[in-house]
Amino acid sequence: MNIIARAAFAIYDGSPIAPVFPDKANKPEDQAAEYLCAVAEKLMHADASRTTHVEPGSAQEELLRRFGYTPFQEAANALLRSMDESMQMLEIAREGFDMAVFSFEQEGEPHLCVAYLPYRRAFVSQMETDESGAVGTRLLPHAAVLAPPGAKGMAGFVINLSTGEIRLRDSSVNTQAGPRALFAQGLFAMADTRSTKEAVKVVADMMDRAAPDHMARQELTPALKRAMSRSIEEKGVIDVQDVAEEVFRTDPEREAIIEEVARQMQEERIEPVIPVENRRVVAQLSRMRVRTDTGISITLPRELADDESSFAVVDNDDGTISIIIGRVQELKTE
Repeated sequence: MNIIARAAFAIYDGSPIAPVFPDKANKPEDQAAEYLCAVAEKLMHADASRTTHVEPGSAQEELLRRFGYTPFQEAANALLRSMDESMQMLEIAREGFDMAVFSFEQEGEPHLCVAYLPYRRAFVSQMETDESGAVGTRLLPHAAVLAPPGAKGMAGFVINLSTGEIRLRDSSVNTQAGPRALFAQGLFAMADTRSTKEAVKVVADMMDRAAPDHMARQELTPALKRAMSRSIEEKGVIDVQDVAEEVFRTDPEREAIIEEVARQMQEERIEPVIPVENRRVVAQLSRMRVRTDTGISITLPRELADDESSFAVVDNDDGTISIIIGRVQELKTE
């Protein structure tokens, strides 16, 4: 379904007249809208995406607010030209990409996407007819082909215009002051926050440091994943304190451990509640992977890992470990 309301593109193709700003913004055709939807989806849910916001009272905040009370074309022109001025001032290379601005509605709320769409080098075929009427073809290098929506160089952000919350996937560019994050540091003043994946890793390392000596990492990791997954199921977010209380609930030093976790949270500047928009992170927390020193690797859903009749780890008398997988009705060898 074509959910894109309006879209405007500034073209930075390296030609003498670049950049080319749009005279008008239209509702894109279905195939173009499908591409833009995929871009917005990638920006919101990629591993490297993070939740942030522009600094309150900044000029960039006002530029984004304008989409709520001025016509789209007027607001898009102002935003595109402001970003172009910033690129010139920072001496960011102004060629080889499109800058897209488009609006859409999601769950009844207006959203705006600003995307950096780098070109990729490609070859196009060209048909030629000579004087005798013979038809020939040749391949020509072409550097103005947009990359797939999930390409590594794709960057940008999606802002919920009702709440001001931003999901950002950034890219590093060279400027006169050295490498900078294109959107968060170069074109906008955005808060320095972590992606969900980064925050989850920091929490895991933090819990490991706070854990008592008798709690091995192979015991901590599945317990931590289980607690995080449960928090997401029940609250839709990762509540760090609830996770810590769940992981260490049977330890006699539980209160001291919780205090240590709280201290580390302040030190690491971890928010007490971590929003989870990244579906891949949710999938990773909902399964457990076991690796042995003999090269065996097993991945199983958390529900099976928690069911002792389906999966169990047994200590043998000779000091080795056995893994028991039970209640299997069919086995396939690939």
